[in-house]
Amino acid sequence: MKYLVVLLSLLCPLLLAAPIKVGLHDSAPWAYRNTQGEITGLDYEIVKTILQREGIEAEFELYSYSRLLKLFSEQKLDIASPVAVPYPGAFYSQPYFTVVDVAATKSTSPLLIKKLTDLEGKTIVAYQQASEVLGPDFAAMIKKAHYLEEADRVQQFELLMNDRVQLMIGDAKVLAYYATKHYGAGSIKIHKIFPSVDYPAAFWSAELQAKFNSGLLHLTESGEFDRLHAKPRL
Repeated sequence: MKYLVVLLSLLCPLLLAAPIKVGLHDSAPWAYRNTQGEITGLDYEIVKTILQREGIEAEFELYSYSRLLKLFSEQKLDIASPVAVPYPGAFYSQPYFTVVDVAATKSTSPLLIKKLTDLEGKTIVAYQQASEVLGPDFAAMIKKAHYLEEADRVQQFELLMNDRVQLMIGDAKVLAYYATKHYGAGSIKIHKIFPSVDYPAAFWSAELQAKFNSGLLHLTESGEFDRLHAKPRL
């Protein structure tokens, strides 16, 4: 009986431990809800696969980017992905979330955007926090343009397709996904004027960070990381 009591005392913290809370940016094809209302997407599958391999139970939720950062800064999330800004006391994974931000126009637009300065004088819509994420040169340039930030991706496309703006700034994967799904293949033109950036996930626990990095390394070395990226998302 004494040994049983000792065993239960060791197991109880594990049995009672609540699932960790994971927040992801609500942005298809990275993380989104399918027609059945289930969370899916590339980043969701990467994070879920890593945590399952490490034996970590998790609850996932999707947020706009500003909401995601707010909840993480308030320590209401154990993990947030991706995180492009530093928070004192937080821990970060190895960068794995590769974003290639681009400018997009309607396929019928005559605009030719080859460099950042070509944005001057244009009407532009971008995602939330783009003016901070894309660096000081971009922040300076948009002062010479007609610029707004919009969280709703569908609304961004409506502005572009209805000629309310000339250009849309966003992640190439995201823009290609929405354009193909809602307007058909070839409905937009992509102009590559920003370098690619690799973002990490963020944690409030160094132990959780270490486990995530270990799982990420295994995912990469096994080839599963590349297979998830190659998986069709439409």
